[in-house]
Amino acid sequence: MAENNSVGDRYNPPSNLSHDFEQYYFDELEVDELFWQTNNPKDAHQNTPWRKVGLTEARHLKTQKVFNFAPKTKVFQKT
Repeated sequence: MAENNSVGDRYNPPSNLSHDFEQYYFDELEVDELFWQTNNPKDAHQNTPWRKVGLTEARHLKTQKVFNFAPKTKVFQKT
């Protein structure tokens, strides 16, 4: 969840390039939704997007391989 810090934002505003992530469980996502495995946007080479393609499967968009996920795996979506 995004944090609201009005005093800190006044003196050090967040970058317009920053991304806010919300945490979900894999089974809460709808099929065809994008998600990430971590909420750290600075690891762009490791934090690549995934697309949910079934109830327990997701496709890694960089390699196009399909992997199984446990229903209670924590995943993140950009807001």
